[in-house]
Amino acid sequence: MLPLYTALAVLLFTALAEWLHARRIRAVGRLAFGPASQARAWTRLVPWLRPLAFAAFAWGLAVMVDLHFAEQDGKKPSAKTPARLIFVADLSPSMKLKDAGSDGKLTRQERIRESVEGVLMRVGGDLRYGVVGFYTDARAVVMEARDPELVRNVFNGLPVQLLMRGGKTDLGTAINHALKEVADLPEGSARLLIYSDGDTIPLQPISALPKSVKQVLVLGVGNPNKGLFIDGHQSRQDPESLNTIARSLGGTYYDINEKHLSTEALGDLVVKSPLPKSGLDLEQWAMLAMLLGSLFLTFVPVVLQYFGTDWRAQDALEGVSR
Repeated sequence: MLPLYTALAVLLFTALAEWLHARRIRAVGRLAFGPASQARAWTRLVPWLRPLAFAAFAWGLAVMVDLHFAEQDGKKPSAKTPARLIFVADLSPSMKLKDAGSDGKLTRQERIRESVEGVLMRVGGDLRYGVVGFYTDARAVVMEARDPELVRNVFNGLPVQLLMRGGKTDLGTAINHALKEVADLPEGSARLLIYSDGDTIPLQPISALPKSVKQVLVLGVGNPNKGLFIDGHQSRQDPESLNTIARSLGGTYYDINEKHLSTEALGDLVVKSPLPKSGLDLEQWAMLAMLLGSLFLTFVPVVLQYFGTDWRAQDALEGVSR
């Protein structure tokens, strides 16, 4: 309401000033305008339009100040802690098996890359990205990244697993290490997307979820019904193990082997495109009001000078001298 009150105050004061000015002009009408004692008829609009122009400019300026510079409760608005989207990805040898996707012709690793791309295309805003890879251990590859291209680069074949010792996949221990990697982030700022096929030695107890983590989604890849042979056993997606991990972390398990993660599951991380607007928004109206008001106030004195009256005192004086 402040812009409106400001405009009304300016309108009242300038209208009062115009009224006083009109009284003074009437007192010296013959001196200012010659025998007719008045200016041209159109100039009678000026005392009405000039207060409106001042009020329009004042309203626009007050709106711009309110939108961009006003402080809230006497304090500058505090910066909101940015959300962290952390991709925790299984890098074990079983991820090279080819049984993923709608036609079963993708490796599980390729299916993770597709899923990550589908997520990155839908999220946005003030986000920080991270990638933690795990196998027999866990390693933070990227943290606090602003550019999602860094995430894409990691999932585009970066051999992070070479940093880890060989052996059997210990999913429980690896996830516990991954939780340590994100434990120092600001409280409630992190969302974890854990990608795995669930192929592991017996699960170790999962650590308590750190305060830094707000949401956990456990995403399964690989065919859950038919296994492929690797390292002396049949490997397939194990929904039971993945569900156990999700429950331990207070999260949710999704089978994404054939379908992408739903937009609803990503919650407020999803950036929704605003509907096209049919008219001007408040800021544009304010700028237009300032422009029109300033143009009128700039040019009206010039127009009054040259077109406000037929009387030319200089011409009259030259006629008398002749």
